[in-house]
Amino acid sequence: MERYSRTSPSKWQSQYSEEFKRFVCNDFLTGTLTKREIENKYNIGHSRLTYWLKEIGFDYSKPSIVSLPKMKDYTNKLADKEAEESVSQLKKELQETRLLAEAYRKMIEIAEQEFKIKIVKKSNTK
Repeated sequence: MERYSRTSPSKWQSQYSEEFKRFVCNDFLTGTLTKREIENKYNIGHSRLTYWLKEIGFDYSKPSIVSLPKMKDYTNKLADKEAEESVSQLKKELQETRLLAEAYRKMIEIAEQEFKIKIVKKSNTK
């Protein structure tokens, strides 16, 4: 991994390579070291890591523990089965609700015809 993409006689004008920036940020986000320890480990300036984190889209205004995604195991299979059952139950409830709404609409139509009154408000009235 290349540390600098371009070197200059002054240490203030050196540009770090994108690969190095991402490596350091990834090391910080997945490791247990503090920001200051990472800066000392890679010998980068103070607040440089914060700047890089913001540059890649991670707002480091408040320090927090970043959790890694959990590996899929057999418990996820049970959760997937429960999720499928939940989705099928919700689909049934949605179908029943649509049928109920249709029944109410028909009842209102019949009542309007039978009693010759307007029950449903027109949509363009104020």
